[in-house]
Amino acid sequence: MIIKKIIIENFRSFYGENIIEFNDGLNIFIGDNGDGKTTFFEALKWLFDTAIKNKSEENRNLDLISEKRISEMFESNKVRVAMFFEHDGEKRVEKSFCFKVNNDKQIETSDFEFKGTENRGSEKIPIDGKVLLDDCFEMSIRKYCLFKGEDDLNIFNNFDGLNFLIETFSNVKQFDIYYSIKDDESFTNFAEKKSDKAFATAMQRDGKNKTKEETLRLGIESLKRELNELKDNLKKSEKNATDYSKKIKEFENSRGLSESLNDCNDRLEKLRNDKKREEKLIDENYSIKLLDERWILYHFPNIFKKFQNKISVFSKERRRLEKEEDIRKGKEKGKKEMIEKIKNNKSIALPHHIPSEIIMQEMLEDEICKVCGRDAPKGSAAYSFMQEKVNKSKEIKKKEIKKEEKDFFQNNFVKELEKKYNQLEYESAIVNNLKNTISKCIENNENQKNKVKEIEEKIEKTETNKKNILSQSNNLGEKKLVNIYENLTQWYDSKSTYEKKNDDIKKEIEKKSSELDELEKEYGMLSENSTAEIPKKIHDVFADIKKAFKNAKEKNTQDFLEELEKQSNVYLERINVDHFRGILKIIRGIGNKTKIELQDSNNKIITSPNQALNTTMYMSVLFAVSDLTSLKRENDYPLIFDAPTSSFSSKKESDFFNIISSIKKQCVIFTKSFLNENGEIDNDKIERQKCTIYRMRKKRPFDHLDLSTVQTELKRIK
Repeated sequence: MIIKKIIIENFRSFYGENIIEFNDGLNIFIGDNGDGKTTFFEALKWLFDTAIKNKSEENRNLDLISEKRISEMFESNKVRVAMFFEHDGEKRVEKSFCFKVNNDKQIETSDFEFKGTENRGSEKIPIDGKVLLDDCFEMSIRKYCLFKGEDDLNIFNNFDGLNFLIETFSNVKQFDIYYSIKDDESFTNFAEKKSDKAFATAMQRDGKNKTKEETLRLGIESLKRELNELKDNLKKSEKNATDYSKKIKEFENSRGLSESLNDCNDRLEKLRNDKKREEKLIDENYSIKLLDERWILYHFPNIFKKFQNKISVFSKERRRLEKEEDIRKGKEKGKKEMIEKIKNNKSIALPHHIPSEIIMQEMLEDEICKVCGRDAPKGSAAYSFMQEKVNKSKEIKKKEIKKEEKDFFQNNFVKELEKKYNQLEYESAIVNNLKNTISKCIENNENQKNKVKEIEEKIEKTETNKKNILSQSNNLGEKKLVNIYENLTQWYDSKSTYEKKNDDIKKEIEKKSSELDELEKEYGMLSENSTAEIPKKIHDVFADIKKAFKNAKEKNTQDFLEELEKQSNVYLERINVDHFRGILKIIRGIGNKTKIELQDSNNKIITSPNQALNTTMYMSVLFAVSDLTSLKRENDYPLIFDAPTSSFSSKKESDFFNIISSIKKQCVIFTKSFLNENGEIDNDKIERQKCTIYRMRKKRPFDHLDLSTVQTELKRIK
């Protein structure tokens, strides 16, 4: 089957009718994230789905309708995906349905169709689309056609993957009527079982060795039961080991994502702590600083100078007034003293406080004048004089106490101003440096805010990176992805436990099988020269026939695997030119459980090949399977990949596309390769390709918040 043309109409972002021509080789569709690559892939997947649609399933089609068409719709429209292809002649298959807005302004769908046509001469014969597609492109084959991402490429992830390949593409299925591992489903199983029963019956009827026959027969039956039980246990244990292997593989594929997520979370925690620390260093309490740190004085140097001058004037004026008042008081005091001298006539009396009141009191008590040394008894003129002087001194003191004069300046405002003046004069250097202080503070705040902004940008980028990591995690969830190592450790232990159990069971099966062989051999020897000899020979013949068919089927299977492995290595070599590739091995286990691994030339297993090598390994097997299909069925089919090379380096990616374009096989690849960092086409890389290339992108302009404005455009650029 070769795709010639695809028509996509009103399918999600594919607004209106979009016609895409294909060639027989490599077809590349280039688009950035969100440009419609996956939508195109899903349109093909929807077309190839031949499952019967019922009424309830039609409602799911609402998700397929173009939002842009809905936004401008006035009448019924159609969603349609059609494919024109060659397969023993020209054919066409189309899936579609109609949609419209009902009276309740709800979208409803109708007229679902899946139809096809086949060209027969000049006639186009209508055929049911499901029948036509299943006939030309069997559902069993389709699972080896569409692959989304790199993890989807390993076809042996499915437990029955190898069995399907063997039965579909090799000649082994023709042996099923003669030999099958399932009882009663093949002639040899049936014949062996019947001949065994006839032999056992003949042995029981022969009374020659009845006791020994019964002992051996019971022993054989017991061993067979034990072996069947062991095989059942082995099957369950192997399934458990396989399940854990799948889980481990799933998580191993996410190991890099887990490491990246943990790194992101660590960076986010550090960045958020850095942001808090830097934010604390921002001091923008400017209103408080105006007063508490006297920033308000920044624009008032002249006023401050005037303030100093006024304080000086006030201080001088106060001192002048205080001096005048002191002079006035001094004059009054002198005047009083002169008046007192005049009253004393001839001589100027001593002040009232000379001698002191205490001395005068002492002289009165001693009745002697200690000034002139004469006696002054009580009643004498001298005693009366001293008594009068003491009384006068006391009287004057009383008058002075009553007559306390008030200060000339009742308040200390000028002194307080002088004090403030002295303080400001002392701090004048600080005031004069306010300009630098304020500038540095503002500059520091701006620098800190810039640092915070840079940290916020880093936080935003890291959070975006984190979202991208989580989007690639196959919906594992952040918590599960963070705890991935704990899960892996537990699963490795469980896998190891079951693998050890498998080995123990296999050893026990081998031991029991050996015991069974001995008993059956001994049991067979009893039939010699007895009535059971002929049934024994018949049983042996059927057992040999069964063994022959088993060996033939096994050889046919092994031949198929060897051919698949050989062809896979041819492609592996072609895809990995100038790169290490190793040797691809298809390892077959019990029950055709299979895995693909790489070995070097020394048979050493390459346990952790890089993702790019893994991808080319799986793709090589896919190409080989496709070749075997062509040989077996005389018809090829296309391989369709969505983002299969996301882990490739730029050079390896370029080499890969060059090699794929030279392979005679139709491949359709959706990729964002060939785009530079700005999302523009890298023309140099395009020129080196020899294939059909389409550019996919969103039509400009569009509203980033309105899905109904998004439309995918396709342009053939080569």
